[in-house]
Amino acid sequence: MQDKHFKYIDLVICVPFIIAPLFLSLPYRVNIFLSWEGAYRLSIGQVPYEDFGLPMGICYWLIPALFFKIFGPTFLSLVKAQVFINLISILSLRGILYNLKVKPYTITLSILVFCLTYVLYNFWPWYNHSVVVYELVALFFLTKSFTVEKTSSKTIWLALAALFSAVTFFTKQDVGAIGILLSLFLLVYRALLDKERLPVITYLGAVVVIGIVSALPFLQYDFLYWFNYGQPPHSSRLDIVLLLNTFLEGSIVEKTYIALIFILLLCSFKTIKEFIEDRNQFTLAAISVCMIAQAIVTKMTSPLPTDHMTYYHVFGFACILNFFPWQRWDTFVKPAIAILLLVLLIYSAGYWKYVSDILHIHSKKQPMAITNAPKPALWKGSSAYPTLKHVTLPESTIAGIDSIAKLPFIHNKGLKVLNMSEITFLAKEFGYTPLTQHPLWFHVNIGMFQKQIDEINERVKNHYYDLVLFEDIPSLTEFYPYQVREALRKYYIPNNKFLAPRKLEDSSIEVFINPDLAKQYLSQSESDPTK
Repeated sequence: MQDKHFKYIDLVICVPFIIAPLFLSLPYRVNIFLSWEGAYRLSIGQVPYEDFGLPMGICYWLIPALFFKIFGPTFLSLVKAQVFINLISILSLRGILYNLKVKPYTITLSILVFCLTYVLYNFWPWYNHSVVVYELVALFFLTKSFTVEKTSSKTIWLALAALFSAVTFFTKQDVGAIGILLSLFLLVYRALLDKERLPVITYLGAVVVIGIVSALPFLQYDFLYWFNYGQPPHSSRLDIVLLLNTFLEGSIVEKTYIALIFILLLCSFKTIKEFIEDRNQFTLAAISVCMIAQAIVTKMTSPLPTDHMTYYHVFGFACILNFFPWQRWDTFVKPAIAILLLVLLIYSAGYWKYVSDILHIHSKKQPMAITNAPKPALWKGSSAYPTLKHVTLPESTIAGIDSIAKLPFIHNKGLKVLNMSEITFLAKEFGYTPLTQHPLWFHVNIGMFQKQIDEINERVKNHYYDLVLFEDIPSLTEFYPYQVREALRKYYIPNNKFLAPRKLEDSSIEVFINPDLAKQYLSQSESDPTK
């Protein structure tokens, strides 16, 4: 088969996975409010660290914010942004494998595995996903530099690799740091073989310069307070004991991939020197083992949601399949088809869920009934709110939003809304501006700390906010600060309580109104009964 045939096959494989979310009604995803909030604030011109605090860089929100500017601030725009991000991830992976001269059959089958195990699960932008995509882009540029001899061309590719390594770090620190260390390891390895240090110096120097230039504009604000590099009040999320527990008590699939890679290396190379001198095989093995190990680490540092760590499958698969003796077969087609069927069987969990729902294939055996279990909420869309196009929420949540929409002051100019809930899109729907000098999100000891809790409680005591939404999530130890809720119950008037848009359906959103504002509208309604 010619190379162009593989391009067409790769295109046919990836397109359905990429565009499928555009034609589906998607349930409101847990924590998707964070993607919305950051993108919306950037799209309206708010400045990170000056107008709002966050414990990481802003690169995660750059593409969603751009799509908000192009298509408008809706959840469908977030889905479109993710379609673009997924496309970039596939192109980067494909480019990495071709740069390392992996066999085309292996690459095409690897793309299918990547779509089945990673793309299929990621319909929404999320930082644990975006950071891996940026890392893949950086690795593509890095491996591209290995394929050129001309110094000027190599420098350009290394500079681009450094740029996206910095972007990766300013998306999420742990993956960014791992990506930079992996790139340096590969560059040092090549430098020792080629007796050439310039690529290492070029890459490292570019990363440092880009990192400093990126951070400098924000140093005049509270960047060094907010950006988490392990300083108080932040805490390091890397726990050696927890990491050992994660690795030794679980991670069965990851460890199996690593073990198979090492076994195949032992069987394929007579000596370590022979393996080290095989530049492409060594680089592929190093990247694969590192990406698998990275998935184990990030499973500990960012445990939720879980679907953003499954990228390791494709690296384990590609590295193992690259050892197959394709040259021994008269035709590659038959073994490729056999492997294709095995791939569809082994990695069936993602697509079978959708196939079984479409074909209504469900077990006749009924699950054990739970006494007094609440009836699951009905999830539906709402045409009343343009931001929610193609998105479903619990009926109770929509009714609660409707009740907020009926508040007589909801469209007041300069309305101050403290929204400690997952329905942050109300800012667009009701036309108020998200508060500045507040955290981007209110996750205790992650996105905010005791200092911010005390400041908010003081504002609550002084009736600073006109409207406050507070979400209670019993299944989490303390996501939103309960100290604030205690202050609200003391100084504000409770107005309503309704179901939060979470699939577990154990969370609720409480609405509180400024008592001064309530008295003002109450006196108006007493003087004019029509109000």
